[in-house]
Amino acid sequence: MSGWETLTLRNTGVQLIDCDHKTPAAVSNGRPYVGIPQIKDGRIELDGVRLISEEDFVQWTRKAYPQPDDVVLSRRCNPGETAYVPEGMEFALGQNLVLLRANGSRVQPKFLRWIVRGSAWWEQVQQFLNVGAVFDSLKCREIPEFELPISPDNEQVAIAEILSSLDEKTELNRKQNRTLEAIAQALSKRWFVEFELPDQNGQPYKSSGGAMQPSELGRFRWGGRLSPFLKS
Repeated sequence: MSGWETLTLRNTGVQLIDCDHKTPAAVSNGRPYVGIPQIKDGRIELDGVRLISEEDFVQWTRKAYPQPDDVVLSRRCNPGETAYVPEGMEFALGQNLVLLRANGSRVQPKFLRWIVRGSAWWEQVQQFLNVGAVFDSLKCREIPEFELPISPDNEQVAIAEILSSLDEKTELNRKQNRTLEAIAQALSKRWFVEFELPDQNGQPYKSSGGAMQPSELGRFRWGGRLSPFLKS
């Protein structure tokens, strides 16, 4: 590819920012403390995230304060997994996570999230992976030596815009599917567990007098007002 270069992260102006190597106490109401379980499919999912006090939040973000377009990298458990930081998301960085931050000198910040998800990235992860008795891991001092193919600036902007647009559409579809699944589960429970499916008048079956009675066709048959979805 014309104009592409293979460079180390260090030579592209990508900075590695390490986390605090300890864990703050959890509280019932507080600020998010993102750990390895929150790194999913290139995104940070805050469902089930640990919450910490405001005081601890300030302490844990004094040197590693995530900024938009930073990349969160897991060094352990699932080494090499990454997620980008979206606009408006504030959190403290958990143990065994680091931030990668592009200064724009050779890698555009919005392009960074994409070069750490391709095949070249995973080849470098495998090359630098330290195999342990319990967990495999990546070392902070070695991550900046990862060599990756880097395109010219104008191509980075175009690539990032196209991939981000596709990613947004994919995420929208994922959210819609989750919503439809939740609706289907709620209807299934309402109709076939609570027996409140619509009767012939469109009213909730059980609440409108519907009942189940012994039948020669089986253990039970529907009695009372029949639902249009059931045979008499």
